[in-house]
Amino acid sequence: MPYKSILVFLITFLLSACSQNSSSNQTSYYQFYGENSNLEVLNSVDKPMLVISEVKLPGSLNNRGIAMRVNKHQFQNANWHLWSTSPDEMLLTHAESNLVSLETNWLFLTQRGPINQLKNNVYYEVKWHLNQFNGGLNNNAEISGLWQLYRHHNNGTISMVKQQYFTEKQTLKTDGYTGLVSALETLWMKVNKDFILSIENI
Repeated sequence: MPYKSILVFLITFLLSACSQNSSSNQTSYYQFYGENSNLEVLNSVDKPMLVISEVKLPGSLNNRGIAMRVNKHQFQNANWHLWSTSPDEMLLTHAESNLVSLETNWLFLTQRGPINQLKNNVYYEVKWHLNQFNGGLNNNAEISGLWQLYRHHNNGTISMVKQQYFTEKQTLKTDGYTGLVSALETLWMKVNKDFILSIENI
């Protein structure tokens, strides 16, 4: 009998510990805030068209689990702190809204727009390739990669106009994943602004 009581106690204790452990591992979801949701894109024959076609990240950085740098050569994805959607989709959406908010002389479209209507027109296309989109080792956020600008000619040919690499880092203003997400959003906006400045005379 005493052994049975001890066994029941141990089972109860283990179940209780597992329950407490699982309840503490609650998943949190994050996304860029995005203050440009009410922006309007107006078609104009006077504006050159720029298609934001894609944002590519390697598999580990495009994981829903937010990426953190462990050392110079290794990343780790969070288990309980996740992006609300895949990073490439989020970055593409916010690249469009960021660029439109800058009120430049370009007409911005994405692949979700009526690209088939551009087949007989000259237009430009930008592709983003990121190799860093993560938390760094020094309580900071990191974004790096390159963008490529292409010109689509009305005869169907495509030529590369410009390619540029970028590397941006920012110290977190607040600790934790919320501070990291905020810093990454700020860096993405800066990368988008620098892109526009670099092509304004094309």
